[in-house]
Amino acid sequence: MAQITGKTGNYGYRVYYRDSNGKRHSINKKGFKRKSDAVAAAAEIENKKYNYGISDLETATFGDYFEQWSNTYKIGRFSTSTDEKYKYATKLIKEKFGNTPLKKVTKIQYQQFLDNYGSTHTKDSTSRINGYIRASLQDALDEKIITRDFTRNAVLSGGANKDPDLKFLETEEASQLKKLAYERASVYDISSAIIVFAISTGARFAEIIGMTYDCIDFENRTITINKTYDYKTRSGFGPTKNKQSMRTIPVDAELIKFLKKLQLQQRSLFLKQGFKNKHNFVFINNRYNIPSDNAANKVLINYERKLKTKNKITMHGLSYTCINFDC
Repeated sequence: MAQITGKTGNYGYRVYYRDSNGKRHSINKKGFKRKSDAVAAAAEIENKKYNYGISDLETATFGDYFEQWSNTYKIGRFSTSTDEKYKYATKLIKEKFGNTPLKKVTKIQYQQFLDNYGSTHTKDSTSRINGYIRASLQDALDEKIITRDFTRNAVLSGGANKDPDLKFLETEEASQLKKLAYERASVYDISSAIIVFAISTGARFAEIIGMTYDCIDFENRTITINKTYDYKTRSGFGPTKNKQSMRTIPVDAELIKFLKKLQLQQRSLFLKQGFKNKHNFVFINNRYNIPSDNAANKVLINYERKLKTKNKITMHGLSYTCINFDC
């Protein structure tokens, strides 16, 4: 039975329950003006305990709940980059809300959190964070840990071009960059080859690194993007961002000619060295390495300095810079 505590103007209740391991816990709340209000609230908790059970997360902080939800349903199920996004969201929540229980987060507090984040990030980024949190609350509602969705009707905002990854090069700058990269691209400078491919196709870095020669139709001049490669942990191939990301795109004759040349370079060199490109990687260098995004970004930055481009972008930004009209 629930314990009713306090006195007139400040009644409270305490309800005891045991978790899945048999350990005893309690839920308590104070501040009821009338004893009958405290009794009614306690009865609601008791009813939940007997009819649905009380989750171990009943008293969890917002940050702890989101972290456990992410670890259960998201982390390790997709790509490393996706894992990092959920971990980053957890960090943001814990920094903003601290020890605030999930149940006590208000719509105003949450809107202020989104506004603060949006002041230094793009609207797309703000929308993604809100989407992660909203999805976690749907499960909290299903498990009756909370009774309201504080993300409902949240207003999303974002600063224009605050994220350097979302900038892009002007067409003329992109053409100059592509020309420079072509001049250096080879099996000995795979990062330049990656830059050429990114500008020509609009592919994401993980998609480029995951390219294999069987995805290139030299005769019909098309590129099929159907997988990615985990370049951070080198753990192997993975799926594209979503089903819509799987695509076949036409490319120009210049790129096809270059890719044929690159393949011949690799075959000739690897044959002499006794190395077999068993995964049929396109972007593998003379040392049998797949470049990291950091390595490619360093080469890209050097090119941008040389060209004195208006915007300074990363490899991610090249997917927005594609100058192939079919990207």
